[in-house]
Amino acid sequence: MSLKTAAILVGGLGTRLRPLISHVPKPLAPIGEEPFLFLLIRDLVKCGYLNIILLTSYRHEVIQKACGSELFGASILYSQEITPLGTAGALKHAEYFLKNKKEFLLLNGDTYIDDFKLLVSENFDNALGLIGVMKPKKNDRYGDVLMDDKNKIISFQEKSLLKETYVNAGIYKFSSRVLDFIPEKKVCSLEKEIFPKLIEQHELLKGISLDGNFYDIGVPESYLEFVKMKREEG
Repeated sequence: MSLKTAAILVGGLGTRLRPLISHVPKPLAPIGEEPFLFLLIRDLVKCGYLNIILLTSYRHEVIQKACGSELFGASILYSQEITPLGTAGALKHAEYFLKNKKEFLLLNGDTYIDDFKLLVSENFDNALGLIGVMKPKKNDRYGDVLMDDKNKIISFQEKSLLKETYVNAGIYKFSSRVLDFIPEKKVCSLEKEIFPKLIEQHELLKGISLDGNFYDIGVPESYLEFVKMKREEG
């Protein structure tokens, strides 16, 4: 039986966080005494994901040195882009590791959801992908995810004035078929290019509403809020 596989996008430049954190790449931003990325990997291991692929680019060697080949009992592999390819391009670049998997999890390397078990346990039911969505405390930085009454995703929109909105939580469960829809060796975005194309081609994407808290450490304000929350947790 093959190990459950997850991939984490850790190749971003982290320019918005750079006034605060410049000595390490964004996924290694310190949270107490350990890097943020370690929290993500530990949570994945708790959910049974023991085969983890880090999709790297910027300062690859620093991330590889920090994580090594094994962490918390999980095997750590690396898919390195010489130049950043975007969220979809990075995923396609890692096709060698993913194409023979029935399914895999994909996480943004700068967002944290304290409970994503529902997404892990949810069945595809003919969907190509399941997208974790959440109701944010405030939505001044994210676009909206619109769904029908069966959780089928209809569209992705820019920020709206609707009171009840969902946002993309940056965690996905995909059938490996999704790789067939991503062009090779091209800078490409899941959110702006691939997801709209899948909807247009009537491929089923479902939104899975996740409870709990959502943190984006990609900007100083949210990063400091997350550090404070973890410190208070002890």
